[in-house]
Amino acid sequence: MVLTGNAGTGKTAVAEAFCETLNTTLPSNDQLSEVAADKWVVKDLSGLPDPRAREDAMASALTKSLTGQALVCANEGVLRDTLEGLHEPGLLASLDLALRHGASHHDVPAVTFVNVNRQRPTADGFWQSILEYLFRDDLWRGCDGCPFDSGACPMRSNAEKLRSPVVQEQVRTLLRLASGDAVPTLREVLAILSWAVVGGHTCHETKNRFRDIGPEAFTASEAYYTRLVGGGLPDHVLERSPLLVGLRSAGLGEVSDLEIDGWLRDSTGAPSLIRGLAGNPQVRARAADGDDQDVALAGTVSALDRVSTLQGAMTFHALGEMVSTDEDPTRVEDGLDALVGGRNNDAAGQVLWRQRVFFEGVDPIGGPTAVARRLLDYRHTAELIALAHDVAAGRDTVLTVRQMARGLNFLVTGFSSADEGLIVPDPACLFARDPGSFRPASPSLVHSQISLNRLSLSTPDQGLVEDLLDVDHIEVELIVDDNPTHLLRIKPRMYEAICEAAEYQGPVGQGVAEMNDLRAFYGTLASTFEPDGGLRVANPKALPPTLVNVALPHFTSGGTE
Repeated sequence: MVLTGNAGTGKTAVAEAFCETLNTTLPSNDQLSEVAADKWVVKDLSGLPDPRAREDAMASALTKSLTGQALVCANEGVLRDTLEGLHEPGLLASLDLALRHGASHHDVPAVTFVNVNRQRPTADGFWQSILEYLFRDDLWRGCDGCPFDSGACPMRSNAEKLRSPVVQEQVRTLLRLASGDAVPTLREVLAILSWAVVGGHTCHETKNRFRDIGPEAFTASEAYYTRLVGGGLPDHVLERSPLLVGLRSAGLGEVSDLEIDGWLRDSTGAPSLIRGLAGNPQVRARAADGDDQDVALAGTVSALDRVSTLQGAMTFHALGEMVSTDEDPTRVEDGLDALVGGRNNDAAGQVLWRQRVFFEGVDPIGGPTAVARRLLDYRHTAELIALAHDVAAGRDTVLTVRQMARGLNFLVTGFSSADEGLIVPDPACLFARDPGSFRPASPSLVHSQISLNRLSLSTPDQGLVEDLLDVDHIEVELIVDDNPTHLLRIKPRMYEAICEAAEYQGPVGQGVAEMNDLRAFYGTLASTFEPDGGLRVANPKALPPTLVNVALPHFTSGGTE
């Protein structure tokens, strides 16, 4: 068995587990090592000093596997170079298949390739195990003198919220979305979740700050809901984490919503759950009657409902009330600064509020799909995940294929209909079109048309990989004629562009990478299929947009007919 994938995906952990089942330990070197009778391990093929040493180790592993078992861990590039050096085209073909579908088996020599990049921490069962490992109650019962009951231990407050099934599912949605842009290695997922709970705090420092300052020592800048998207980390750290870059691209907190933002300014008429999140004292006052408590903190329960301002820490409810009704211009200005700009590099108050509502205010807004549509830049993420699971389960997707064809037709030609099937434009017109650009589409020549019954949807992770890895279907492939060379992989960003094009019939402005994928897909189709007979033009400027048959004049020796 050969495991290939990025650093941090668990290859070494599998090798350790393999050795443990044999009552031995993982070798300290990277050479091919016999860990038990006829049981061999290469801990890291890329750790060997040169290509010749890697080829020798791989060749030996293949030989040993004829009479025993061998486990080889290797990064993709090193593995490919090694197999090329051994002149093993069959193994290379099997490796390519594993990279596309997650796993493949080669008969002679008997080798199973597993692309561990296809493992998803968000898979059913695996996701719950990760959360239990990090947030189980016995880990967070508090130390001696813990100020949690006074609302001043952000670590325990964060862990408590992350045990909520609703919050866990929202975190899962964000990670699924980010997985479209980056390989979610287990190492990175654990690091981000740990940062979300603990940040830079220690128990000793937390107790000292509470002793010196009181509950005001901790505010929403220490909350899990902002740290999950990189809150509190410097820019150079954020840029080094592909998964954090993907999480931040969701735009959580940056997308405005009239109703949700209105609840921050005045939570009085909001649903009870929302008023509780805002720290409205009528819903969740922590102080007992007669306690001497600052009005600004009258409804606070934890750091998660407090915002830092120049007027001191206050609940979301108190901030909104100060901005909306206070007659002191200085207090209003300070409130607006905290609401819109934030303090000391903290996120703005309205950003923190939207983030909290996304995770904890799901039910009053209509459920996970509705809250994702209203508070994320990717409005169709939940729909893509549901579609991927439907495809994996073999459910009917005819209507979805039609809708996708409509969106793709608009992206590449400006023609917003699926009645003519999938339109393949002339490659020159496609490159001039710049799919998704913020400019009106011009008429383009039609190379060919593909009827909808030739299109199908599939998922990348099929067959053997589902038995070997924890997979989570979060993307789909649009395939022409069931030919694996004629497919378009649709991840969250691409799906967003297709849905917006179909729904709004306007420019979508999605990423360069996605538009390059579109060009490559249509370029492959145009180079494979013969042009349709006759000359047709997709004219998006017609009312309604239509495909126009162009009849050219026919010249004879006697003149024009």
